[in-house]
Amino acid sequence: ALGGLAKSACTAIVESAPKPCCLAPGVEIAPLPGRGRSLLVSLRGEARLSGLKRGSQVLREYPLASVPLTGGGSSLHPETALALRLWSGAAELRHAAADLLDHGGRDASSRLRRAVVAVMFVMASSEGVYEAGAESVTRSESLFCWLGRVRVNSVAVTSLSEQSEGNELEVAKVALALYPELAKSVNHSCRPNCLLRFDPEDGLALELLVSAPGGVPPGEEITISYGPTAASLPRQERRAALLAQYGFECGCPACAILDEDFSWRSKAAALDERAKVAAGRGSWREAATASSAALALLRQGFAEGDLELAREECKLAGILLQAGDAARARTLWASAAAALAPLAPRGDPDLEEAQEMLKRLPEPKLDSKEPAGPKSQGTVPFAAAASHGDVGQALNCLRAVLEASSASAFISKDAQETTVSDSFDGVVLGLEGLNLTPAERERVMQAAQGTSPKCERTANARVARGKT
Repeated sequence: ALGGLAKSACTAIVESAPKPCCLAPGVEIAPLPGRGRSLLVSLRGEARLSGLKRGSQVLREYPLASVPLTGGGSSLHPETALALRLWSGAAELRHAAADLLDHGGRDASSRLRRAVVAVMFVMASSEGVYEAGAESVTRSESLFCWLGRVRVNSVAVTSLSEQSEGNELEVAKVALALYPELAKSVNHSCRPNCLLRFDPEDGLALELLVSAPGGVPPGEEITISYGPTAASLPRQERRAALLAQYGFECGCPACAILDEDFSWRSKAAALDERAKVAAGRGSWREAATASSAALALLRQGFAEGDLELAREECKLAGILLQAGDAARARTLWASAAAALAPLAPRGDPDLEEAQEMLKRLPEPKLDSKEPAGPKSQGTVPFAAAASHGDVGQALNCLRAVLEASSASAFISKDAQETTVSDSFDGVVLGLEGLNLTPAERERVMQAAQGTSPKCERTANARVARGKT
């Protein structure tokens, strides 16, 4: 059975000349101290004046080889299947990737697994009786190197696809591919300024796009994430993952921060779950409060303009629309659409929803004859509390909204009595994630005065514990 798998994997590759990689004007490949071959925004030509804007295409490349991750019918591990294809392919294909790093991670267990796989597949693919001669040893060593190259350089190709249940779309991994120029030139950062976008309808073409909100200035390095980011894993875990798979200790600016506080992620998840429960019982204003608090916490970990933040804005916008706040919902959908439009793949459901809702919801009208005055308390979102100077004001405004909502038609009767206290409890939970100074915490304490006894006890107890 193993011999059949080896032979089918070795013969499955389509032997064709690799397509050339398209590098955008204004970028260049140059060595950087401690990082080796790197992709930079040029200091010459037009790029030296303004750099690259968000959404700019830096590189477009077709895979040298790929294997499907779904519907392929093979029981081989994708990395093994891809390595076998390259190892047994035409000399032109092997030459195109021969200078890629081949250590495949330096942990002993990973190296041992690759060595065992290499020997077993050379044995299984040998005609007749296997003999442990010099030729077989050489072939095993060669396959071992290709397994390492694939381990450290391959990329998971993603695409929007339908979930198994329902008609919702999700981002799914559809193939494993090797893009040599990307692998040779683009280094990792836990807070990258670029991202990868794929076009499965065009031969798995890969696009490298600028994702940083302010673009990439002249002379700065182009970076992507090899997997873990500063928003997805704590520093120690992501550095361990990078060392195990790629063999380097990350020294990016995000990893230089030693006293990292990653508690915002779990607190945001708790608030998000609270929003789901509230929405399930029809308490839309309570759900909006908890979801707003979760979004404020997520802004601590994600860079402004991040696609995940934009998707959270879409989610909150839908809740706000149910709560009757169409104006704020429209503002959030507009913000999300602006972030998603330059970077999201074709057919992205969040982008399509945001664009559709912007067409349906009327733009707010400004009446110049209306006398100027303070904004209604109900229009101040809790997310404003992320700006430390406005914590007290935002909390006061939010409390007024919650008190007014207790008799709202949007709140089910059985939940009206608990809406204010439960929502305020969720808000204080959200405030725990803000990096408040002692003076700011005191302002929160003062702002919490005058609420119901239950709310006051909750606020005092939680803030007094010093959770920030």
